[in-house]
Amino acid sequence: MNKKNQSGKTRSKRRIYFITPLNPDNFWTMQSSVKAVGAKTLMPNNTLATLIALIPKDLDIECAYCDENIANIDFDMDCDLVAITGFTVHAHRIREISGRFREKKIPVALGGPFATLYPDEGKKVSDHLFIHEAEYTWPRFLREWMDGKARPLYEQKSFIDMADSPPPDWSRIKGKDYLYFSVQTSRGCPNNCDFCDAIRLVGRRYRTKRIGQIMTEIKNAYSAGAETIFFSEDNFFVKKEFTRELLTEIIRWNSSLTIPVSFAAQATIMIGSDEEILKLLADARFSVVFLGVESIRKECLAEVNKGHLLKYDPFHAVTRLSRYGILPFIGFIVGFDNDGPGTFAEVEEFLNRSGSPLASISILNAPENTTLYNRMKSRGRIDENFKGLWHLSTNIIPVSMSIHELLENHRSLFRRLYQPENFEKRALDWLSNIEYVSPLYKHSRMSFSKFFKLFKIMNYYLFHEPKQVRRLFFRMLKNSWKMSPRLFKKAIMVMSQYCHYYDFSHNDAWQSYKKI
Repeated sequence: MNKKNQSGKTRSKRRIYFITPLNPDNFWTMQSSVKAVGAKTLMPNNTLATLIALIPKDLDIECAYCDENIANIDFDMDCDLVAITGFTVHAHRIREISGRFREKKIPVALGGPFATLYPDEGKKVSDHLFIHEAEYTWPRFLREWMDGKARPLYEQKSFIDMADSPPPDWSRIKGKDYLYFSVQTSRGCPNNCDFCDAIRLVGRRYRTKRIGQIMTEIKNAYSAGAETIFFSEDNFFVKKEFTRELLTEIIRWNSSLTIPVSFAAQATIMIGSDEEILKLLADARFSVVFLGVESIRKECLAEVNKGHLLKYDPFHAVTRLSRYGILPFIGFIVGFDNDGPGTFAEVEEFLNRSGSPLASISILNAPENTTLYNRMKSRGRIDENFKGLWHLSTNIIPVSMSIHELLENHRSLFRRLYQPENFEKRALDWLSNIEYVSPLYKHSRMSFSKFFKLFKIMNYYLFHEPKQVRRLFFRMLKNSWKMSPRLFKKAIMVMSQYCHYYDFSHNDAWQSYKKI
């Protein structure tokens, strides 16, 4: 079917405009680190790239793509459909984008976590709403849309076979614009933590892609310019046999490259109990693992149904990971009923004792429709007027301390942790605790891109950070080289992230909560 565009010219194919909404400034965008290395944003949108790959080849459809974190949206784009996906933090921007296009009578297709978790809201801002996974419903919709029979709602009732999820199509992005690429190896979480809404999105049954599928995605990301690949599932280590097989294949491929890629992942502290897996991670060239410690108080873990972590020692998990040269990025949560004013000193002491440079300290929140939310609501402990930032405040009315005590202690702890002198000691302790550096990459070389990034990072510290932080940067480089030249790259990696933590700890956003 031919269609005339706004200039009067005839277009033979239907055009879909895929849009990634602008990320609101928050802790997880890692904005200072992104700027320090000369990138533009954290990661490309894996979901939209997968949707593009799912377009049936026999349909006359062409694609336009915009990542609003990279470029401005063209609201005058000549298109027949706009496709948007986003998380709950994108809700406001999704409403704005959708409204602009729908005013022009251009229909909007909406999917992703926001659409799935809040379908009633999603229906208000879309013409075609997708709930849950889209590997089956998206191609079905496209055929019906081309025939003029598209429906307003497409809901995947059962969870898909992961073998049917194609490799994302990265042909419309520039790798240098991004700090990481993401690859998803699995969906589903066997745990049932009270505060987590992930199982509403991906279910409890653990489903994995085939090893060959994953390796294809890794190689495609590498070809598109990825220097670091982040495995995006919440827990990389659920089934040992699968993880071992995948890591073995990654090692075989990565160690054959002249310029190898680095990896990062998320896991629970269970991963630190397995020496075999830790060595495989190091040999695969994992640089960072986000480690969900959550709390070192067993009572806190028990109160939110995280008893599966009680049999593991978080200190041993963290220090074992460090011995293999993998940076533990530790996730802590404060604000449990079993927390108190002493919790913050305990967290700080744990990080100092374990030599852990980086940690995220979040305040416990209760997302709607989770077990925790329903429990707190039944007790009259949900702040219905909460409009704050999840990382900096909470919708839960605390009982173990006042809201002012909780927020002030949280802010003070974050600032203390990332004061240059405190961070420096933990960072040097981490470097000195490294015992294993994989011999598989001793003949690899640094790419020109990474060499250039070193100068970008130096430039960022020289011209964007205060004097005491600049001095810390150069001391870390000097001291790491004196300890061992092989630790120099690891020091650079840590410092490329530290600027984000320091800047965030001094962010004006904290000021909104100081006087609550």
